[in-house]
Amino acid sequence: MKNIDLNYKIKLLNQLLDHNLKIINFFQSDLTKYKILLIVMKNYYQKKMQTIEKIIEDLPTDISSRAHKLNFITEATSKKYFIKESTQSDLRKKNLKPSKDLIDEFEIYLEIFLNQK
Repeated sequence: MKNIDLNYKIKLLNQLLDHNLKIINFFQSDLTKYKILLIVMKNYYQKKMQTIEKIIEDLPTDISSRAHKLNFITEATSKKYFIKESTQSDLRKKNLKPSKDLIDEFEIYLEIFLNQK
């Protein structure tokens, strides 16, 4: 039984290393980017809108500076991976949501984890 588990783990790791998902690779280039991706996607699946400020607050302060987090969100938005939407209550506040392309690629990425048995 342990050999099957080991083979499963090796197969999963190989698929995670070898995927060619361009958008996911962009987010995997550093820990801050990856955590922001996970937060935005979690909010998307929970149908929860969260402001950029709240996302930055929720990230650990020891992984990167506030400026790095904001610069990354700006970069991901300029690449059209994220969409900024003004909130209804305050037009100065922006909610962050994933683009359709990001959602599609993330679904493929999740399948790597889910279809390994």
